[in-house]
Amino acid sequence: MLIVAGKGYVEPEHRHALLAGLEASVREARAEPGCLDYVVAADPVEPGRVNVYERWVSEDHLAAHLATMARPGRPTPAVLGMEIARYEISGSQPVQM
Repeated sequence: MLIVAGKGYVEPEHRHALLAGLEASVREARAEPGCLDYVVAADPVEPGRVNVYERWVSEDHLAAHLATMARPGRPTPAVLGMEIARYEISGSQPVQM
């Protein structure tokens, strides 16, 4: 399993428009084979921050998704900075609370 997680920054007054513009892309990604979870969300503390979280079954599924992002016509929002990393996960279990 792969996890892609990180954050990006936009001008605070543009964050809502950025997220609204990405809604269709999030829906499409969630419908792709191998996508276990895909979220782009406003950070509750920092007004210009957007958090990204994705879970993919395999490297091949992630690669196929990334290839769809290169298609012409995708919006390219003005992002001030981004820090996103890919993590390979060998196992998981529920958190006991």
